[in-house]
Amino acid sequence: MLHVSAIFKLKTIKPNTIFIKAMFILLLANGLFPVLLGFNTLLAQQVITGTTVTGTLHRYVFADSLSRISPRNVDVWLPSNFDTSGKTKYAVLYVHDGQNLFNAQEAFGQTEWRLDEVLDSLQQLKLIRPTIAVGIWNSSKRFAEYNPEAPYKLLKPEAKALIDNERPGGALSDAYLDVVFNQIKPFIDVIYPTKASMSQTFMMGSSMGGLISLYALTKYPDRVKSVACLSTHWPLSLKQNTTLFSHTYQDYFIYKIPNPMVHQIYFDHGTEALDAWYEPHQQRMDSLCYINGYNTAKSFLSIKFSNHAHNEFFWSKRLHYPLVFMLKP
Repeated sequence: MLHVSAIFKLKTIKPNTIFIKAMFILLLANGLFPVLLGFNTLLAQQVITGTTVTGTLHRYVFADSLSRISPRNVDVWLPSNFDTSGKTKYAVLYVHDGQNLFNAQEAFGQTEWRLDEVLDSLQQLKLIRPTIAVGIWNSSKRFAEYNPEAPYKLLKPEAKALIDNERPGGALSDAYLDVVFNQIKPFIDVIYPTKASMSQTFMMGSSMGGLISLYALTKYPDRVKSVACLSTHWPLSLKQNTTLFSHTYQDYFIYKIPNPMVHQIYFDHGTEALDAWYEPHQQRMDSLCYINGYNTAKSFLSIKFSNHAHNEFFWSKRLHYPLVFMLKP
């Protein structure tokens, strides 16, 4: 079902003005969705329904012919008690691999994170602040888009050649994060009643999504407060468990890591399947974080989950840990 009520160019809109906010909230309350056209393009498509969806799920299609980032869906989840009056302002959680978050019918292996159910229940229990979630779908270039570009460029030639041979595409993460922070985020902050500040903006991802989340914190510390990195894929390779890449990446992250008095980092990993590789990498990263000021319960949390493997089922079972850590009222 396609609802189109208005066409605006993003550059003509002044975010957070009372008039614009009230207009969009009125459109949403009446089941109408705005379309923004121009150099930043997010086309409103439909409300996604399904037996596994809790709350309301809006789907947009991102497309920008000037970007190296390919078109993709962007899902916006609203809690079941979403305040359509606009009086309640919401924190925003941006999550990678968006097709795996809310709807099992669309998720990899038909297993979802259950992010909608967990966020909804935590808000009902008042264990976290009022929050909406933005699920950004991945693409066929997932590895390149999630591969942190700056540390990738620091790899020794032999290391770069090795990973390029196994997983071609290099790194497109700077372009990807530019889309997230300079196109998608401004759109969300105009359309929805959000708290747009850094202190109310959060990010989360798993595996390579964990790497891109941490990279976002180092690249945009003025835009995002906290990140959650589940089963962070430090080895990069899927064929060998090596420190050939992880040490370069970790050393870069620590060099760029922002103020621990302001920001928060969450890590976790399991012990089975691909996650069985991660413990020595994560222990090194935890130590580096600790000596660089991420050494309080408020700023840092890293958890090992025994018998957890590398998949959506296990991430869904422990999802409440990072959400409460980052989003507590």
